[in-house]
Amino acid sequence: KHRDGSYSSFGRRDKEGSVWLTAFVYKSFAQARRYIYIDDNVQSRTLIWLASKQKSDGCFENVGSHFNNALKGEEEGEYSLTAYVVAALLEAGHSAAHPVVKSGMNCLETAWGNGVHSLYNQALFAYAYGLADKEERYQFFLEKLDKTATRDGKCIHWQREKKPPAEHFPVFYSRAASAEIEMTSYVLLALLNKAKLTPEDLSYISRIVRWLVKQQNPYGGFSSSQDTVVALQALAQYGYLTFSKKSLNTVKVNFMDYPSKTFQVNDKNRFLLQQTSLPTIPGNYSVKVNGTGCVYLQTTLRYNVHLPKKVAGFSLSVRPANNFSHFSYTGNRKVSNMAIIDVKMLSGFVPVRSSLKKYEHSVVDRVDIKNNHILFYLQKVSLESFFLEINFSFSVEQSLPVSDIKPVPVHMYDYYETVSAPCLFISCFISV
Repeated sequence: KHRDGSYSSFGRRDKEGSVWLTAFVYKSFAQARRYIYIDDNVQSRTLIWLASKQKSDGCFENVGSHFNNALKGEEEGEYSLTAYVVAALLEAGHSAAHPVVKSGMNCLETAWGNGVHSLYNQALFAYAYGLADKEERYQFFLEKLDKTATRDGKCIHWQREKKPPAEHFPVFYSRAASAEIEMTSYVLLALLNKAKLTPEDLSYISRIVRWLVKQQNPYGGFSSSQDTVVALQALAQYGYLTFSKKSLNTVKVNFMDYPSKTFQVNDKNRFLLQQTSLPTIPGNYSVKVNGTGCVYLQTTLRYNVHLPKKVAGFSLSVRPANNFSHFSYTGNRKVSNMAIIDVKMLSGFVPVRSSLKKYEHSVVDRVDIKNNHILFYLQKVSLESFFLEINFSFSVEQSLPVSDIKPVPVHMYDYYETVSAPCLFISCFISV
């Protein structure tokens, strides 16, 4: 939190607050007010700050960091930000007649007149217009989105026009990138805002939900914090609308001659996570479900693989002799999203914290030490750095003598496009 009432990812380490994050926090606090005490003065200062970033045409200035740059087209970035802020204020309980919201809607009308081409923006506009009860515009964008939907069997989702190629494995279902999850979640939220949902609407919506739950990771989240927030909000709203008070299900998992595992899911334990280990991998398992209502069944398989030699979105080089590394961006956009360099410590070694402090106000926005890893957060890495490599170094020291030290990895990845991740291995720190 900043003194002026705004918010940013790294607080006062950042030069200024982020309009996007400030709108998100304002909405979250407004919704949390039903359950906990929220100081009205804090909220008022935040709203005043947001209003100060609104221009005369109603659009919001692109102030602060947007870590997922791929979601916001360069030409329409101002419009997507405004749609997001307008939606956040409406969700916070303000009416469409509120001066800030009304002015923001004028910006969206200008965008509509110029043409909204980005699929992400179309999804966000549909959601914002639905919240504002602007039926004509709301239907316009829903019809437009339906024409561009990707239909895959019993699933429906949306994906970017220039989506980076994803890695596919023949046996396993590949999860979508953060952008596709967030975009699809906004369409789902927009559809759930309909005043009267027909059976056809619910059938269409269920196909979107089917795709979304396939993207959920074993921990309940998705690809990033940003898409997880929107996806869980959409799924929760869907669950609220389709909730059945009387629910009783029996789930039985069978495998060859092993005793079957049975789960009971009812009204009393429907929020309880029930799990079991599969006795043999690989193997052929069968699942039988009887009863009424819905259950969510997920299988999780963890395994190690050799990293493929492929073209990555970053170039990374590490010299253990003096703990020196340099990196550059080689992706297909002008600038990356938030990038993270993850350095795992060798057994028996720890970082010298004083050598990391010098990066707090440099190209590195934040440095964390977690579970024997050093995490360097970079707000962005531009394509220009391909010609001008960015360098930094740090020191480590031996805390325990360890024999037969094994190599450890150093990863650099785009927080929202993790497939573009080069990996190097450090076999030994020569100087300590």
